[in-house]
Amino acid sequence: MRKYVVAGMVSVLLFLGGGFTASAEGLHREEALNLVKGAFESQGSISEEVRTKEAIDAKLNKYFTDDFISKFMQANVVKVDGGYTAFGSDFAPYYIPFFSYDENTEVVYGDNGKLIYVQEEFKNTEDGPVLSGKHVESVTLKKENDVWKVKDVKYGR
Repeated sequence: MRKYVVAGMVSVLLFLGGGFTASAEGLHREEALNLVKGAFESQGSISEEVRTKEAIDAKLNKYFTDDFISKFMQANVVKVDGGYTAFGSDFAPYYIPFFSYDENTEVVYGDNGKLIYVQEEFKNTEDGPVLSGKHVESVTLKKENDVWKVKDVKYGR
């Protein structure tokens, strides 16, 4: 009987340990949300002052993959007197969505822990300058040089 109890306890520990190990290889929920929040703030800060392209790249590099930075800068960064900046917009491509960062924001682990999706379903909005139907917006995180970074942003319908 004791043998079965020990075997059962070992099974439970292996099961729980396996789940813990899988999430420990990635980012835990709060870490993933903090990374996305930091990325959001990093993008927003670009419009605060005129900078060199190198300074913008350095600001984004902590949070975004090289490929993403290239697409973001091509779509959003413009030359102005004295350097480069990004202008605000209600909908500009490659910007982190306005997540609530509460129970409505999901963190989903995919591709055997190689990708993390931070996503939220947004309800119909009928007020304000932008109207939208119910949809999901998501951010994909991936490791680049052993550091988790934003790889992609999707705005779905």
